Amino acid sequence: MLCEGYRVVIVSRSQENLDAALAGAGDLAGNARTITADLTDSTQVNKVIDGVIRTESKIDVVINNLGRGLARELIETTDEEWHYLVDVNLSHVFYICRAVLPHMRARRGGPNINIASRAGRRGEGGFAAYSPFKHGVVGLTRALADSEHPFGVRVNAVYPGAVATRRMIELHPDEDPSRWHGPEDVASAVLYLLSPAARLMNGLVIDVFGI
Repeated sequence: MLCEGYRVVIVSRSQENLDAALAGAGDLAGNARTITADLTDSTQVNKVIDGVIRTESKIDVVINNLGRGLARELIETTDEEWHYLVDVNLSHVFYICRAVLPHMRARRGGPNINIASRAGRRGEGGFAAYSPFKHGVVGLTRALADSEHPFGVRVNAVYPGAVATRRMIELHPDEDPSRWHGPEDVASAVLYLLSPAARLMNGLVIDVFGI
């Protein structure tokens, strides 16, 4: 996004993650700003969106990329884990879209892109308490694509598989990350959805996982 000339606002509740994102941006970091907030809290989401509108005057694009998996069978999943997974994987998308769509409606446009998962395409038994919420992200994407189209707002999503992020590499030290997607692969799919070539695409889920 930065290399395409966008001014990017990155939100995380972890300052460490925000610092790492800026460090990875190199010379382009000057065109980004960071906000520390918990996106699973609707009150904080509303404050973030209102603050960005106030300081930047508009929001052209929203990318919902928060998510966390849990490799556990359903019968072993606690109530607390279930509620955490719904908040971190699905509720935040609802909160952000609810907060930003009135602004996009008023401007008659603006792409929303939600990052789903291969688990939201086919279901994965070892992630039985995670898969439903990624299916939910896809369902919400398609519902909003239908409801927001009359206002000029497009809503699409991306299905990635395993992505070689720092966290994934740390969690799976015995795996070969060269067999996974790189973050740039997912970014390329997002940039395609923002390109003129995708200007009529709405309710689409790009599958970068394949099989």
